[in-house]
Amino acid sequence: MPDPHHLLRVNANLGPLHVSANMTLSAPWTILFGPSGSGKSSILRAACGLIPSADVHFTQALPHQQSLDRIPTHRRNLAYAPQGAVLFPHLTVSQNVSFATDVRHQPHSAATDVALDLFQLTPLAHRVPRDLSGGERQRVNLARAFAVQTPHLILLDEPFTGVDRSLRDILLPRMQQHAAQQGIPVLSVTHDIEEALILNAEVIRIEQGVIVDQGPASQVLADERARMLQILQR
Repeated sequence: MPDPHHLLRVNANLGPLHVSANMTLSAPWTILFGPSGSGKSSILRAACGLIPSADVHFTQALPHQQSLDRIPTHRRNLAYAPQGAVLFPHLTVSQNVSFATDVRHQPHSAATDVALDLFQLTPLAHRVPRDLSGGERQRVNLARAFAVQTPHLILLDEPFTGVDRSLRDILLPRMQQHAAQQGIPVLSVTHDIEEALILNAEVIRIEQGVIVDQGPASQVLADERARMLQILQR
């Protein structure tokens, strides 16, 4: 098994749900999987420092690295795409994506161009959000996260909400290859079995705020995969 690259412990009371999860991330792509309301998105938001009441310990598991919970949220150098696109309505697609870089005054920086191309947004670069479909806005949301300069980790919350399934199947391997080439691990949230299997990702299964299983997608989601194949064969 590869050495861990991040260690994450989250302990929080979120209304009726108590989240208590200790995670060791060692795979290039890890998925938090579980039903709606199980605490997946809360864990991701806590990792970003967006839940002030949560007790979070987030360590980049490398020698001589400071635990990220001791670093101010805006200086953690994480890339985060929230569930549902949150875009600046007065900025173009290109400007929204470049907002994640250190050169916002240069809307056509190399990182911006790479992210636009990665998510097939180059033809839409000069449009504003009101002229985009829901799926296009979501791709801008993802592109902005992938434009962040050398983050420790990319965090994606239900990344393909509103995106056509056929396009998702094209984008997933492109995203996976890009992150691997840059040496940046990804932690994403989904309840989509196909998404986890396409990525062949490490899966951490969450139920009612706690981890109930962890391992390769083919192992953790074996029962769901078998049911899905039975349905397809009918």
